[in-house]
Amino acid sequence: MHFFSKSFELSQKIQYKTIIFPDHVYAEIQKLQRELSYKDGKTHSITNTINLLLRFCIDKENYLIFVQDYPFLRDYLYGKKSFLDEFISSVFISAH
Repeated sequence: MHFFSKSFELSQKIQYKTIIFPDHVYAEIQKLQRELSYKDGKTHSITNTINLLLRFCIDKENYLIFVQDYPFLRDYLYGKKSFLDEFISSVFISAH
């Protein structure tokens, strides 16, 4: 039960924030959402797409949870560094 109590403690520290994206960044997120849905035949929500992008941007080295999506995301986002920079920047700005 030590694991459960530690997880519960961490979950109590999570704060939810509203993230405001510029229109062109949000449009790119929607485009990625459609591509992901088309690729695997599942409906991806904007929230799930944003979480996937966050994990991709923050933890590229240990990207084991979504291994099946990593090659697709890497290829899709190749050359979209300015989008990724604006995405992360919007997240950090909204978090403060």
